Amino acid sequence: MVVVREGRSAAVRTRDEWQRRRAGARHEPGRQPGRESSAQSSGFAYQDWFCRLPADPSILAVQRQWFEEWPRPRRVWGVVVDDGGDVAASEASLRNQSWGLVEVVKAEPGGLADEFTRLSQEHPDDLVVMLRAGDRLRADAAYQMAQAAWRDPWLELVYWDDDLSDLADVWDWYLDGRPEGVYSGSDLAKIGDPRIKPGWSPDLLGCANYIGRAFAVRARRLGPETALRHQGAGSDDDALWWDVLLGLDVGEQQVCRLPAVLQALSRRCDQVEPHHRELVDRWLARHRWPARAEAGPNGIHLTWSPDRTAQVSVIIASRHNREMLAGALALIRSAGHLGLELVIADNGGRSEENEGWYEAHAADLSPQIIWWDEPFNYSAVNNRAAAQATGDVLVFLNDDTSPGHPQWLHNIIGWAQRPEIGVAGLQLIDDDGLIQHGGVVIGMTGLAGHLFQGMAPHSDSLLGSTDWTRNTVSVTGACLAVRRAVFEEVGGFDERLELCGSDVVLGLRARQAGYRNVVSPATPITHKEAATRGAHVPEGDVFASYWPYQRWLMGGDPYFSPNLSAAHPEPVLHCEEEPGVLKQLAQMLGRQMEVFYQRNEAGEAHALALVSKADRGLAEAVRQGHRAVGRRREVGTVNWFVPEFQNPFYGGIHTVFRLADHLAAHHGVENRFMVMAGPVDHDERWYRSGISAAFASLADSPIAYHDSFAFDPGEVPPADAAIATMWTTAYFAARTPGQVRRFYLIQDFEPMFYPAGTLYALAEHSYRLGLYGLCNTGHLADMYQDGYDGVARHFWPAVDGSVFHARGRIEPDPDRPVTVFIYARPGHLRNCWELAARAVRLVKDELADGVRIVTAGSWAFPEHMDALITHMGQLDYRETGPLYRTCDIGVALTTSEHPSYLPLELMACGAAVVSFENPAGDWLLRHDHNCMQSPQTADGLAAEIVALARDPDRRRRLAEQGLADIAARHARWDQNLAGVYDYLCDPEPGHD
Repeated sequence: MVVVREGRSAAVRTRDEWQRRRAGARHEPGRQPGRESSAQSSGFAYQDWFCRLPADPSILAVQRQWFEEWPRPRRVWGVVVDDGGDVAASEASLRNQSWGLVEVVKAEPGGLADEFTRLSQEHPDDLVVMLRAGDRLRADAAYQMAQAAWRDPWLELVYWDDDLSDLADVWDWYLDGRPEGVYSGSDLAKIGDPRIKPGWSPDLLGCANYIGRAFAVRARRLGPETALRHQGAGSDDDALWWDVLLGLDVGEQQVCRLPAVLQALSRRCDQVEPHHRELVDRWLARHRWPARAEAGPNGIHLTWSPDRTAQVSVIIASRHNREMLAGALALIRSAGHLGLELVIADNGGRSEENEGWYEAHAADLSPQIIWWDEPFNYSAVNNRAAAQATGDVLVFLNDDTSPGHPQWLHNIIGWAQRPEIGVAGLQLIDDDGLIQHGGVVIGMTGLAGHLFQGMAPHSDSLLGSTDWTRNTVSVTGACLAVRRAVFEEVGGFDERLELCGSDVVLGLRARQAGYRNVVSPATPITHKEAATRGAHVPEGDVFASYWPYQRWLMGGDPYFSPNLSAAHPEPVLHCEEEPGVLKQLAQMLGRQMEVFYQRNEAGEAHALALVSKADRGLAEAVRQGHRAVGRRREVGTVNWFVPEFQNPFYGGIHTVFRLADHLAAHHGVENRFMVMAGPVDHDERWYRSGISAAFASLADSPIAYHDSFAFDPGEVPPADAAIATMWTTAYFAARTPGQVRRFYLIQDFEPMFYPAGTLYALAEHSYRLGLYGLCNTGHLADMYQDGYDGVARHFWPAVDGSVFHARGRIEPDPDRPVTVFIYARPGHLRNCWELAARAVRLVKDELADGVRIVTAGSWAFPEHMDALITHMGQLDYRETGPLYRTCDIGVALTTSEHPSYLPLELMACGAAVVSFENPAGDWLLRHDHNCMQSPQTADGLAAEIVALARDPDRRRRLAEQGLADIAARHARWDQNLAGVYDYLCDPEPGHD
């Protein structure tokens, strides 16, 4: 907490200090073409940005104090490679670190093999950073490395941004208190040539050393044979560092990027030398990739050995624009690929003239023409074409593409055939010869944008060369290759997106399924952006895109950097004055986006007291209405009274939509959603897109908006059943006429969400309105019947087996730290985040490197826990299962009457569960049978986690029992919901 506060105050002081120095700052002509525009085009001078980042002297003092209090500090070794540079400067920067356990070693290139052997054998778990003589670290760099390794002992590699050596003098000047007369604003404007690093990018690393020398590795990763290969390397060659990185073979979870300039280099060695091909060829051979390395001016490109057995289908969706089609056909011919299948889905209308055009202009390609006579939907058209194609590799191509590099198809197919790759794309060039697409960046210039758009090919940038092969979250569908198996695994293109975004979602889904996506600039082609579909973007696509994008919109694109501005496709520095992500989303979506935090404010109590109307006669009127119905009556229509929601994938609202989907699919029920919103939140696009994203079958369900403060019951259509879904909606359902029966979906004891007072009273009174209880667990049904004299029936919750299962689970390894998952949802008080946070500290103090603690959660941010946890942010629903399958222990905390879905989902993924002692969950959780239960205190919780972390046999036994219990009672939603429809038709059988 102290470090964060001091860091923010330092940033404010520095900003004020430098505010007056911005004006007039210009880069020196001739310095790194392309770089100066990157710093200036955002209106933000580099030196101003940089001086917000260095550690303030007060921060360094706190870090030194923290080091003294650190339970088991990790040693950092600084190996200075003496190749004739300024050894003294490098050693001084190591000795001046705020981290108090830094060992300095000097070694000549010929002695590195012995040093590697010594460090790897005697200090295998320590971190090692190798500095070329003259390189210098920022004073807090070792602290940042050690903190990252402490936070996640599974890490093998930590890397960071870098700059050139002149900037190290600015660090010293800054730490000396910025004395007058040393630098002028114009001097500082000439200093700085930063390299901002994307997140872990294995395929980029195989083509260029984008990390450079700015990294630390575990000593056990240093093999003497690597050093021996580079004994004679010159001072202008970073092959040793690149070779170390290529030899790691680590997963994404074992790598940490620190987005801060922590190193000043004596020189940067970007030039590709002939012997660099040997490094990459060795890497390719180890991975058994059928390719060879070819040196380009700014990096390595891969040339793939052709796979003669692969069947390739090229798919083009077109509106029969002949001029554009001619260009696309010429592009296909230019590839010279024998045996290629061409499928064209034509929405231009079938006619003799159009058929004749294909015969005259495409006969040599033998195209299969699908005449699409439905409204144009890019996703549906391509899915239909893919279903009729026969290829093992599908290449989707816009008809507004045209010839470029003749090896384009060979290259994109080579990438797509790698088992690690999900979707592959190419760098695309516009008609002006500028880059149109270098990969998709989520959050750039809106919901998503194209990296490097508008830049000249072969340019340098803050993010490195535009000639580098790059891993990206997705690629544009204008030229996209994917194996059919991957395409079908992720469900093809999302047809809820009519024109825009489904290509991006395809890549996101592939990444969520465990694949990497890649964009190659080696063989660019030409593309006229938006020529196929025009510039119009359907409003529905904007809202539908938000839901699959939201994880990256909130947490940031992993292949971009928080140090770069998302407002520019050309990498430029981020300015603190730029609107934050929530403000940008509010502008795009036309609604207020804010982090939820339960406050129990007086204003909320006053508002709900106003709208929650129920006199003594209301409950009796409801019961009389039910008695008048008497016998069984089939339900054909249901009015769901739902509150406003921010996310349709989590919690009780997801169960609402699941129930509606079940009733529609199994019983043909028409579902209508009555959204009980505020006076301004009546945007159907938001709610319809959210409901559709959760369950596509509900996409066309009627949605009506009702202002809770001016509710007119007469505006609600008659229905066979009305179902309230939260206590605030129960009052409206009870008062609405024309509803044959009224039900209350009870998923927790909601009064417990509030302290004693108005909100508690109103929530509890909703159980006395006479509604039939439809209860999520038998415990809640008993509570409703016994405590409130209600009629109730329950269903047992289940898990979504497509997401939560134990297939592919990472098996325990005694050499790997135990991974503990804790749900981070600070905004919801019932999840007891404060207790969990204290327990985390106790667990980490006790187990140190023996445990890694992972959190994730809706709207959860970890600033106050940064030294202790690996925070995954707000995950996509489909990503939660894969995360749980990497965890040994899952902690599920709640004090309410429903234990939440979390313990079921953790059990289904094979994790051993720790929960609080809470009798409300006894129907599922049994101590030392399928979970461990702890006292509702931080020390009690920590003790159970520590004991379970040290007992692998007990973890295995609990996990196996949890899997068995899920399989027996909670594996299938359709079975567990089977009785709901009959209950809606006849809630009181035998009572006429």
